[in-house]
Amino acid sequence: MKLKIVTAIADPDKEKYITSLLFSQGCNIVFRALSVTNLKNFISNQTEPLIILYTKRFLTNLELQEFLKLNVKHRYVEVNLQNFSASKLLSEISTLEQSQKSYDIERISRVAAVLGTPGSPGVSTVANFLALYVSGEVIAASHHNLRPKSNTKVLNSSPDTLTEDIKSSQAVKIIVDAGSTLNLTSAFSDRRLNSKWLRYVVGSCSTLFYVVKSDDFGIEYLTTFLTDFDNLINPPKIVFILNQQKFDRPSQEIQSKFRSLLNEPRKFFLPYTNCLSQDFSLKSSIISPWRANSYRKQIAKIGSQVL
Repeated sequence: MKLKIVTAIADPDKEKYITSLLFSQGCNIVFRALSVTNLKNFISNQTEPLIILYTKRFLTNLELQEFLKLNVKHRYVEVNLQNFSASKLLSEISTLEQSQKSYDIERISRVAAVLGTPGSPGVSTVANFLALYVSGEVIAASHHNLRPKSNTKVLNSSPDTLTEDIKSSQAVKIIVDAGSTLNLTSAFSDRRLNSKWLRYVVGSCSTLFYVVKSDDFGIEYLTTFLTDFDNLINPPKIVFILNQQKFDRPSQEIQSKFRSLLNEPRKFFLPYTNCLSQDFSLKSSIISPWRANSYRKQIAKIGSQVL
């Protein structure tokens, strides 16, 4: 399906050239805005997703932020008239049209997803334990590598079947093992299988857990992720987890950096342990090694406060 296109370009000659270019490529131009008020009135009455091509002379950054709040399904593409590239513009429009299905994904309150930094251990383990705590179900990607065993039900899914699998599940809570990434916005515009999986997962979940390894690389990855995450439109609620936290001086410094990066109040710490087992309920009081017991307590804290 071709998306409807709106032009908001200050230069009339350039606007005429760009619309002619788009018409020649079979694009569906539905409106050519003459003023900011004109554009706002039109967009306010539209329920279907639109691509708005705009120039900074037409729409200031402050005005753009106001427009973004009108409808989260609309996508805004800046047109640089000084360095205009027809191939780049057509490529951006094509990418948005290819991704259109992901914009229509319904965000479901009973779905949470666990994502991590590249190389971050524990994403699948956190997903397993959260699902165990809420007596839920884990959905994992069929194209990912082997994951640790879980005492809860695990369903292997794909991007094409994820929405259907979620809706057909009878579980009260669903925890999706999402994998890892640094840049969600880049992933959303990519056509590869794992990028499509991330689009559907992030579009479906109401809560996103982001797992960071407790070392310098983890903090560096987190910084990159936070910068990119700010660019997402209508993102899910996010919770950050610093995993494999130790209690020596270097680890305390990592924890301080982690705290300083995040304004988000929902941040948690999971202690380092190599003796985890899912053989008993997280809500029980059975004695276990101190670190493992502390890990379970933190999982229960996360589950009770967030899920």
